[in-house]
Amino acid sequence: MTGRRRSPAWIAVSVLSALVMAFLLAPIVVVLIEAFNDSELMSFPPRGFSLRWFQAFFANAEFMGSLWLSLQLALIAAAISTALGAMAGLALARGGARRASLQTVLLSPLYVPRVLVGLALLLAFAWLNISGSLLGLILGHVLITMPYATRTVVVGMRAVEPSVEEASRMLGATRVQTFRLVTLPIIRSALMSGFIFALIISFSDIYLALFISGPQSITMPLRLFTFMEWDQSPLVAAASAVQIVLILSVILVAGRLFGLSSPGSVE
Repeated sequence: MTGRRRSPAWIAVSVLSALVMAFLLAPIVVVLIEAFNDSELMSFPPRGFSLRWFQAFFANAEFMGSLWLSLQLALIAAAISTALGAMAGLALARGGARRASLQTVLLSPLYVPRVLVGLALLLAFAWLNISGSLLGLILGHVLITMPYATRTVVVGMRAVEPSVEEASRMLGATRVQTFRLVTLPIIRSALMSGFIFALIISFSDIYLALFISGPQSITMPLRLFTFMEWDQSPLVAAASAVQIVLILSVILVAGRLFGLSSPGSVE
């Protein structure tokens, strides 16, 4: 029995897809390999295998403090932006004539360069006297992550037929009950996808941190950035590897618990 012959176009697309995937994954693989380098300076390929840079990372109080701050900040900002994004997404999905204007305003942080956003927040927070505080970091990260949560909810709401919500209302359910029992289960995956997007963007942001972080609120990306200015040891790769593992773990756990197969899927 012979299989169907692959067309040249199919082979070309497959090869191109493989090259793109290799291009995207190569930096991650290099960082993970470099984290186990036994050399005093970063070099590739590694000259030996060692876990000492991971030991040095976990023994460094400054790195651990920044890692914990980034985790707290990412979780809080992602939760707030997802909640606000859900309300904004529902308003956009069910909006009327002003929908386009509202969408432009809500998604405007995506259109403005992150450096300009950081500068604007620096001036605003200085006036509000919250520069360098955790509150300022949370507000800034909510601002840049909320558009992603909003977009995922809008996409998820496409799977919700208005007639289903109307039927629920006709059967005596209130708006809150309709949302909790009908709408929420359908957009659950979209909400979790938005949360994951916001978490990753917040956890990896450095542009805002350059402007609004303070001496006691240095996030992990900013700590790595300043550390690399005077140290080129594989400790940086080990710290990056820990962050990669943390992010992948969150994504895998969320996918297992909430089934993030598609934004509008219903389990």
